Amino acid sequence: MAETYVPGPEPDWEEAPSYQGGKRNPAFQQSMWEFAANSFRVVAGLQPPLKTLAARLRLTLERGWEDLGCVDIAMFRIGDTDFALSELEVAPVRYTVVFVRRSVEDVEAALDTLLGALGIGREALAFRGSVETGFDNCNGWPR
Repeated sequence: MAETYVPGPEPDWEEAPSYQGGKRNPAFQQSMWEFAANSFRVVAGLQPPLKTLAARLRLTLERGWEDLGCVDIAMFRIGDTDFALSELEVAPVRYTVVFVRRSVEDVEAALDTLLGALGIGREALAFRGSVETGFDNCNGWPR
């Protein structure tokens, strides 16, 4: 069987994961996190670092990217609730952002479930809220 020749990229094509103003490259690559994030919504931020929280639950961190740069993520389920925790590498204030699946109706119960599994209380919350409702500073301080 003959091998199929695949030409290299065109010289004027941008890198697929980067912003492409002219959109010369026909492919725009998203990270797995960017793709999965559409199923989740932000509900809170936690003061402890993601690595510490992941270690508590023995989660494996994955590295992805989004518009603002590299991001570490852990996606997991507790009971029937899907969570994601993320930390943006270049954030001016490094909080662990808490996401729940968009279908979760009782966000407060989901937060209580997560905090219970993490062995921490609501004093660990840096902020609460959503893009839709706005965010409230809880006990947060820049770290």
